[in-house]
Formats: sequence, C-alpha cells, structure tokens
Amino acid sequence: MSNPFEHIARDNGGQSAAWKRHFSLGAMLGQRMASPLGLVVMAAMGLLLALAIGASGYKMGILLVLGIVGLPVILSCLFNQQIGITVSTTVSFFVLGVKRFMGDVPIGLLLDVLLLLMFLGLAIQQFRSKNWSFANNPVSYLIAFWLFYNFVEFINPDAASRMAWFYTVRGMAGVLLLYYIGLYAFSSLPFIKFTLKLFIGLSFIAALYGLKQEFIGLTNAELAWLHSDPKTFELIFQGGRIRIFSFLSDPTAYGILMTYMAMLCLCLMPLNIATWKRVILGIAAACMLACMAYAGTRTAYVLLPIAMFFYMFLTLNKRVLIGGALFFVLGSGLMMKSTGNAVIYRIQTAFSFKEDASMKLRLMNQAYIKPFIQSHPLGGGLGSTGIWGARFSPNNPLSKFPPDSGYVRTAVEQGWIGLLLYCTLLFVTLAIGIYQYKRLHDPDLKTLQAAVLTLVFCLVFANYPQEAIILLPNSFIFYLSMAMLAKIPTFDPPSPSLLTQQS
Repeated sequence: MSNPFEHIARDNGGQSAAWKRHFSLGAMLGQRMASPLGLVVMAAMGLLLALAIGASGYKMGILLVLGIVGLPVILSCLFNQQIGITVSTTVSFFVLGVKRFMGDVPIGLLLDVLLLLMFLGLAIQQFRSKNWSFANNPVSYLIAFWLFYNFVEFINPDAASRMAWFYTVRGMAGVLLLYYIGLYAFSSLPFIKFTLKLFIGLSFIAALYGLKQEFIGLTNAELAWLHSDPKTFELIFQGGRIRIFSFLSDPTAYGILMTYMAMLCLCLMPLNIATWKRVILGIAAACMLACMAYAGTRTAYVLLPIAMFFYMFLTLNKRVLIGGALFFVLGSGLMMKSTGNAVIYRIQTAFSFKEDASMKLRLMNQAYIKPFIQSHPLGGGLGSTGIWGARFSPNNPLSKFPPDSGYVRTAVEQGWIGLLLYCTLLFVTLAIGIYQYKRLHDPDLKTLQAAVLTLVFCLVFANYPQEAIILLPNSFIFYLSMAMLAKIPTFDPPSPSLLTQQS
C-alpha cells in the first residue's frame, strides 16, 4: 500500500464526503499561503513564535506549535473518524513521555477532546442518516449498559467524593467510546490492516527507544524524573539495574505492551504477505521480547506462555503446536538454569509463585477487602482508591487500599454488580470472537481474527495482576481491537479469498 491514507479517501458514505470537503479547504488554504500576503503572515507567525520562546522558554514554544498544528488536526478528527483514530492512537503512545519532559502540563486532556470530537462527529452523522446498524451486536449493547452503569455510579450513596468520579470516569467509561468509533471507522479491511500496522509501528519505535535506554542510557530529563520521587526510583531501580520504560508511564505498562505486541507480530506472520514483511515482523517481535525482559515486569513474563497456550489451542495448527512445544521446552530449561544474570534471575522469580512476596501481599489485600465488596453491591464509588482517592477523599479508608488489579479495583469502586457486568462484557467479547473465528472461511481473515483475539486475551488476563487495560496506550489498543473482532468477520466471503491484495 503506497499511501497509508489512500483507503481513507476511497471509503464510501459520509466519511468520504467529509474528507473531500476537508481536503478542498486544505488545498485552498495552501494556495492562499503561497501568495505574498501568505508569506508575510507566515513570517509574522514565525517571529511571534521566536519571541514567545525567548520570553517564556522552549515549553511555551512547544505548546504554540502544538496549537498551530493541533487545531487543524482536531477539526479533521471531527470530520473523519479514521484520521481521529490514527491521531489519537499515536498521541496515546507519546503523551506520558512528553509530560515527563514538560512537567505537569494537561496534555492528557487532548485525548479526551479527540475522543469527544470523534464521537460527536459520529453522532451528528448518524443523527442525519438515522442508521446505527453498524453497532447492532451483543457487545455494543453490553458496552452501552456498562456506560450507563458508570453514570449511575455518580449517585452512589457510598461514594466519598463526586469530584473523583469526574476524574475517574474518563478512563473507566469514556475511553469505551472508542469501540463505537472503531465499529464505524473500520468500514474497510485496508483500514483495519493499517491500524494494526500503526499499533506495531508505534510499539516497534517504543522497543527501539527502550533498547537505547538499556544499552546507551537514560537522558538527563529521564534521570531527573527518576530521582524526583523515591517511590518511582524504588519501582524502577531493582536488582542493581534500571528497568527500562521507554516513553511510557512505567516499566509495568511497557513490559505488558511489549509482550502482547510481540505476540501480535508472531500471530500475523502466517498471513499471505511478502517474505520481507515477515522478516520485519520477526525482527520487531524479537526486539519487543528483549525489551519485555529488560523491563522486568513479572506479569509480562507469565503473560507470554499463557498467550502462547491460548493461541495454540485456538488455532490447533500443527506447525504452531510444534513451535509452541519447542518454546515451552526451551523456556523450562531457562527456568531451571542457575544464573547470576539479573534479568534472567528476575524472569525465573516470576514463576516461583510460592516465593513471590508481591503476590502474597496482593492475595492478603484481596482477602482483607473481600467483606467490603460483598456488603457493597455498588462499591465505594469511582475514584475512591488510588491517586484520586488520596487526593479527593484522603480520610476514606479505601483511599489507602492498593487495588493492584483492574478487576479488584472495579469490585471495590463499582461493587460486585459492576465486576459482574464488566466480566460479562469481556467474556462475551472473547466468546463471540472465538465463535466467529471458527466460522470464518478466508485463511487470512482467520489469521487476523486469531491475532486480534490473542491480543485482547492478553490484556484481559493481564488485568488481574495489574491494572493493565486502563493504562495508556493499552486502553486505546484494547477497545479498538474489540471493534476489530466485530468487524473482521463481516468481510468474510462465502468462497474465494477477499484478501488478494498484499497486506
């Protein structure tokens, strides 16, 4: 595919018309800027930018550039959801790394604005056409009910803070709008492929930067951030070495991302694609697996064989079963080998469950909070635990409880009713995805469905030992992947392959 955005211009319906209007306006603006008056305007803007940087520092300059570039991009997201998905997914990878350099700048609000604009544009388009058939499936109804339940939590009588709800609902429910946006935007198979390539490309960049941190070192800004908080330093400097984190929030989020994206690369290799593309997928997977090891996240270490098991029994392919068996033999040998290497030793400790003090502490915390969950069907309210609990309700006992798990946090904040609803949503998503995988005819579509299913399963599993799904960029990848699972089967022809074009 020579032009990655070519399929956006080819799509039918409202998105095509919106794209053409946006392109025409852009061309007209470009012609005006090429005139003498336009050159004067651009020179004046450059002078103002230089003065702003000189007076307020480079941060103000970066913000001005983001504003100048960002406004047209934000308007594009309103008119075209495919552009919005591309931009917002890219931002979700880099937003926390940028904040590390720029300090407490509310860049994360940009993602909320992009999400709201994309959904607003979608709602306006569908209000005109009155056609929501693209969202006619059981998962869509469950997500709608889950969103409703999150808004009901605002009036939870046991909630210690209403303000905490506003800060928390964005991550717990707001990002789920991506599912509906994805259902509408994935109107063509090429855009689904492009989005998967975007996931892999951004993750590969994160892997290369992580390898730079491991073998070259951290930047001065990263070292300053590392030493700015004793808890951060304690989390990252372990076993006599610094756990790499690339430009993500922490080594945990980074290690989990590297694991499931490496699995995605491996699962996509059976596609009918050129050999050089398989080589790139293999190189990317190898780099990501290396970064997974250097990140030092025990959840990621355990996640890899679990994901392999899932993929093996999902596909029941002879070559996959043989390769998986070889992987487990070599992995078992690595676990039994005595070593003085800090990285290998940390991997080995991830499988010593009886000796894992972290796991014992988590189980003790879960046993402690269990009576509260059973007696509070609506939970203690969104934002009652973690950083928002400490900020808005510091005197509430829940604010001092470390959930250390996405499901435990859901149970504590939204009660056993909320946990039941959320687990039902995840179970139905996987069950329907597996059912549709078994019914697909096209071999490449089956490969795509199996790869995305494995990705979704990885995050569903990782959400128990960690709050994996809510982390960036995992949340964006997860809910867009859920939309892919619903859309990929719709491209399956009754007979010959639909995927005759190269990926």
